Amino acid sequence: MRHRLIAAILLATPTAVLSQGGGSRQPDLTAVVDRVFASWNSTTSPGCAVGVAREGKVLVTRGYGMADLETGRPITPETIFETGSVAKQFTATAVVLLALDGKLGLDDPVRQYVPELPDYGQPLTIRHLLTHTSGLREWSGLVELQGWPRGSRVHRQADLLDVVTRQRALNHRPGEFYSYTNSGYGLLFTIVERVSGQPFARFTTERIFTPLGMSHTRWRDDFTRVTQGRAQAYSREADGWHLDMPFENVVGPGGLLSTVGDLLIWNEALSNRTPPLSAAVVDSLSRRPRLAGAGSRGRESQYALGLTFTSRRGVPEVSHGGATAGYRTFLTRYPTQGNLSIAVMCNAGTANGNAYVNAIADSLIADFPGRGLDTTAVDSARFSRYLGVYRQQRTHGALVVSRQSARQTRALPDGSLYLLSGSRVLRDTAPGARGLRIIEADQDTLRYEYVGEQPWTPTAAELAPFVGSYRSEELGVTYRVALAGDTLTVSPRPGAVRRFRPVYPDAFTGDGVVWFERDRRGRVIALHFGQARVWDLVATRTSAP
Repeated sequence: MRHRLIAAILLATPTAVLSQGGGSRQPDLTAVVDRVFASWNSTTSPGCAVGVAREGKVLVTRGYGMADLETGRPITPETIFETGSVAKQFTATAVVLLALDGKLGLDDPVRQYVPELPDYGQPLTIRHLLTHTSGLREWSGLVELQGWPRGSRVHRQADLLDVVTRQRALNHRPGEFYSYTNSGYGLLFTIVERVSGQPFARFTTERIFTPLGMSHTRWRDDFTRVTQGRAQAYSREADGWHLDMPFENVVGPGGLLSTVGDLLIWNEALSNRTPPLSAAVVDSLSRRPRLAGAGSRGRESQYALGLTFTSRRGVPEVSHGGATAGYRTFLTRYPTQGNLSIAVMCNAGTANGNAYVNAIADSLIADFPGRGLDTTAVDSARFSRYLGVYRQQRTHGALVVSRQSARQTRALPDGSLYLLSGSRVLRDTAPGARGLRIIEADQDTLRYEYVGEQPWTPTAAELAPFVGSYRSEELGVTYRVALAGDTLTVSPRPGAVRRFRPVYPDAFTGDGVVWFERDRRGRVIALHFGQARVWDLVATRTSAP
């Protein structure tokens, strides 16, 4: 009942002014959010809804832009959006509830419930799925390599299960690294259904949404089902806005429909340990794993069970973002700031929910303890030491550092470079090494090996040996590799052609990277694909041209 009351307040109260710690008054939040979302305050574009709450009380809820450009229906706080990966914390909660019911253990082997999954020779547990430490290849990357990227045909839950269980190798040993993958949460959907004996949507509605009063929240498990009050999603093209909807029936990793009001109810329940979010549930959702991989050993991951634990300028933050087709969502809370919660939901692919949340948080949190980095302009002589082409050790991805790259960097006092994306770049000082180390925002360390001063420019004779057919049984696909001038084309099926340009010897870059393996006699015997979420997928050569 308490949360139903909060929901009613959310819909009825346009704004409220609350006192901050120390007695100072909050800024006029209506004016703040109006300014943050000014670019979306239009009758000719999609837009966003925003909700802000603190200590269980609503500060503001607003809507900007159009929910449906064809009918002229505006966005309001009651508008339903798709949440993207924000859904993962709800899937994780379903699994934890089953664990507390005694029906499974978070450290049980996944194959106990999904025997179709191969035996990878090392324990792969439910907890690995929940924390993105499983090493499973990303299912959407795999179907794209089959020639059917998401949006090109309707993918079902069975398709996800099929392509994931066909994989005979992992990106890494379970527990070594944090490597984000929707495949794990797709398997969790299957586990919830098999263990509970109920459809996933029914179990989560009965055990989570209904008890909390999240009356506008449901799963998009049938994309053809009519949902009253839902915003259509859009992407921006050269000739204007186009519909960009998730036409697929895959949920668990995403696929949750909700409102900013319901998401604020959820955040408040997490903070107060409100049943069914008991202390045991919230503690389980908050438990972060320690990683065992090289460069990460002993480091605590920022990702727990569907929740990311970081800080904003020294203030602890619990958050998750989401992106599906043209939907963009960001949900965050600051536990030490009266559980300040901010939910932003947008129906435009160009919207930056994280940036909007940060702008609102900056207006509400006084005296941030953290300070910005002490950076300076990059010295030309210092930057010249980084120039060249590098190969990443995990995915074989290429990094080309040119003079133009200096525009995206700043110099730190220790001599390293700071990327505007939030990563640090250091020269590798290991004995005999000539490369770079990139320390990402979550402290993961990526190593890059120096491979040359300039990108590779092969002759036609050097390109010819790559032409031929290559078979991947893991994907059920035969690739045909051909030449188009100085570029390589890779086709898994008629009508699906990807182009790659040379970057370093035997490797080509495009959407990800492809590189070729040779035997001792120098003959090309295999084609490898590398992406951020599919590190090394091999297709064996079956014929020359």
